[in-house]
Amino acid sequence: MIQPDQSALKARNRLLAMFLLLCILDVALVIAAQDRWAIGRILLTIGVMYFVIQGKKWAKWLLVGICSLLVVSLITIVLALSSKLPAALIVGSLVMAILSAAIAVYMVSSKELNRYFSCQRKANLQ
Repeated sequence: MIQPDQSALKARNRLLAMFLLLCILDVALVIAAQDRWAIGRILLTIGVMYFVIQGKKWAKWLLVGICSLLVVSLITIVLALSSKLPAALIVGSLVMAILSAAIAVYMVSSKELNRYFSCQRKANLQ
């Protein structure tokens, strides 16, 4: 079995830490906004992340798309409804947008993370 090197594992752990922080923030905002429908989106995103960690290319690009869409949606909502939203939701939404953008950029630009994904794909073939 092919083992990724230490820098690739650290890159994976950074991605998981950012994603965990995003999920915790997302759940907190869903609870604050009392939006029960968003639970399905959170579960879908966690499911996609599972396949990302398995090294699936389609899942990586789907998660990049989800994060990008989340950035646009959150910023649009904050701009359109800033006078109607509590300050905690505005700040939380902006932090979540920044974190989503960071995850998307990290997934696309990190050579170590891409090396981890490559090792995972090779291990899945064996």
